[in-house]
Amino acid sequence: MPPPSLHSAACPHIRSPRCQLRPIPRLFSTSALSHRPAIGPESPNFIHVPRAPQPEAYYRPHVKGILPFPRRIFPRTDTDATDKTSPSYLAATTPDPSPRTLNAPKPKDPSTRRFVEWKSQIAEHRRRNLRESLVELKDRKTKIDSRIGARAAAKQRERARLLSAPTPPDEKYTAASVLQSSLPSRRGLQDPDREARIERKRANFAAHDAMKKAERRNALHTLYMNARDFIVTEEKLGEAVERAFDPDSTQFTNQSRHGLNVWNLGFPETVKEQLERANRGESGRAVDRLSGFGGVTDERMRKIGEELTGGKM
Repeated sequence: MPPPSLHSAACPHIRSPRCQLRPIPRLFSTSALSHRPAIGPESPNFIHVPRAPQPEAYYRPHVKGILPFPRRIFPRTDTDATDKTSPSYLAATTPDPSPRTLNAPKPKDPSTRRFVEWKSQIAEHRRRNLRESLVELKDRKTKIDSRIGARAAAKQRERARLLSAPTPPDEKYTAASVLQSSLPSRRGLQDPDREARIERKRANFAAHDAMKKAERRNALHTLYMNARDFIVTEEKLGEAVERAFDPDSTQFTNQSRHGLNVWNLGFPETVKEQLERANRGESGRAVDRLSGFGGVTDERMRKIGEELTGGKM
C-alpha cells in the first residue's frame, strides 16, 4: 500500500467541506494589498516607509562638454571704420542686389521661376535680419555697459566712503587699550632718507650704465680688430682652404717626420699639464722645464698692453 501524500497527512479531513473552505491565516503582513495592487513584492516600494517633511535636494544633471567662448562682436573702442551699425558698414556687409541681377531675364519654367523668387526672398530676409540684429546687439551692449559702469562707480563711492569714515563708537569703546603712537597712520609710512636714497640709486644707475657703454665700446673695438681675419670674399676662402689642406705644408711636421694632420704633433695637452706648466712644476719633458714662465709672461704682457692702449692687440 503506497504512503499517504503530504497534503493528506497535514489535513486528514481534506475531503470534508469544512476543511476545504477554512482560510489559512497570514503569518506576516505589511500592508493591505488592496491599496497597492500593482506593486509586487520585488519592488522597493512594497513596504511603505514614511518620508521626512523636508523636500529633497534638486539634482542638476551633469552636462558633458563645454560651450565656446562668445566672440566679441563689437570692439572696445568704436571708430568710424569699426562701427558695425554705421550705414557704410551695413551697406558693405549686406549689399543690395546689383542691377545686373535685377535686370536678368527670368526663366521660362514656372518651377524654376518660383525657385529663383524664393531664393531672392530668402536673401532679402537674411540681409534684413543681419542689419536688425547688429543694431539690436549694439543697443543691448550699450545698455549693459552703462549698467555695469554705474554699478562699479557706486561700489567705488561706497568703498571710498567706508575708508574715509571714522571709527564707529562701538569699536572704539570695545577695542583693546593701544597707545596712540602705535596706531596705524593713514598718512603712510615715514621715509626721512628718501631723497638721499634716490640720489644714491641714481648714481649707481649712472655707474652701471657707464660700465655697459664701456663694455659695448670694447666689444666693438675687438670686433674691428678681429675683422682683419674675417673671410668675406671667395678669394680669401680659397686661400684659407688651400692653407688648411695643403699637403706640402709644414704646420703638422714634427721632429721625426712630415704629417698630414694635427694628430702627428701628439695628443692635446691635458689640464694637469697646463697647470704644471703655469705653476712651473716638474713636467715629463725637458723643454717644458726650460721654458718656465715664458708663455704665461707673454700672455700677461699682452693683456697689460691692451689695458694701456685701450684696445685689443
